[in-house]
Amino acid sequence: MRTSRFTALGAAALAALALTTGVFAQDSVTITLMGHSSSPAEDEALSASIAAFEEAYPNIDVDVQLVPDFDTVLQTAFASGDYPEVFYTGQSQFGRYVNAGVIANGSANIETPEGFYPALAAVYTVGGELYCPPKDFSNLALEYNKDLFDAAGVEYPTNDWTWDDLRAAAEALAASGTLPEGTVPIALNPDIDRWFAFYVQAGGTFYDEDGNFVFANEGANYDAAITALEFTSGLALDGLSATSSDLSAGWPGEAFGQGTAAMTFEGNWIVGYLADTFPELNWGTVEMPAGPAGDGTLTFSEAYCVGADNAHPEESWLLVNFLTGEEGAQRVATGGFGPMPPREASGETWIEAVGENGAAYVAGGAYAVAPVTPSDYDRDGLGNFIGGVFRGDEDPEDVADYAGSEM
Repeated sequence: MRTSRFTALGAAALAALALTTGVFAQDSVTITLMGHSSSPAEDEALSASIAAFEEAYPNIDVDVQLVPDFDTVLQTAFASGDYPEVFYTGQSQFGRYVNAGVIANGSANIETPEGFYPALAAVYTVGGELYCPPKDFSNLALEYNKDLFDAAGVEYPTNDWTWDDLRAAAEALAASGTLPEGTVPIALNPDIDRWFAFYVQAGGTFYDEDGNFVFANEGANYDAAITALEFTSGLALDGLSATSSDLSAGWPGEAFGQGTAAMTFEGNWIVGYLADTFPELNWGTVEMPAGPAGDGTLTFSEAYCVGADNAHPEESWLLVNFLTGEEGAQRVATGGFGPMPPREASGETWIEAVGENGAAYVAGGAYAVAPVTPSDYDRDGLGNFIGGVFRGDEDPEDVADYAGSEM
């Protein structure tokens, strides 16, 4: 069996031999798949999938280029007009690339599109047509330290928790006197995506029926933005939460792993991280607590997109469908730690691979929404503003006003 070539980005695009009579011709064709390296486990899983594809289609060679600073490298390739046949596209870049005309419309080529999680398919759909099949995804859940809850005599979180339950448990943990010195009930950064998650739970939406970005714009969305920010900042102002930097950690997941926080809100990326870094941690996970409007979580995803300017579209779609079809999703699922498969039918397989702590993330896939902002949206500025609210230096209304004005 041939071994697929994983290379660093070279100076020029690879020369590809043209097929003369379609994908089953004897002549060989080389297509490039460009992406980024996420973890050794994911890289190995992709390598195995590419090897299986090349065995199934011996006339197609796949040059996999996992490059540093991927977004910049890809945009440079777009600018030159010489870009890869297949490439990763994140949910935040998708709209920009469609408008630039560099992504092929896959509506007539994607196999069994109805199997994808609806929220994922919606991200990569324009005008009712699915351009790119989702590659994989992650979403947010609530993680909790069982030992700290046991010591405090506080019942574990459940999938039915609400904001009130979360705050009550945090207060009980703080009042128990059992938390080690320097440990807080919740690790929570003034992060825009955490605000977005609670915004959804408060009834906020990101886009209207016409596709206009409407975060915090007026009416119910404005109220939801303030409600979410008041709740999360209230935890900080009342000493029930602290940031990762306050807890001498690089991110909330690290603080949680170190035992300096009894709870946090992270994505399924934390499952593999904790298994590798804090294997003795006794922890569990449940779905995000429901807000005034009910359940809500965010989805973070990427897709495999086929280049619009492409000498080998048939071969490119063969590869993309091989990676994202029902069998491809199963390969993602059995790979275990890392992103989840994009198809609902493979969710249980992923849980079997990672253990029971994976169940909450899979359940959240049914109602997750993507927090996609316009390309020029001032996410960093908003992040700084949120930090001011957590410190008591800014008012939630001022942040919501700024968020709405940014549209």
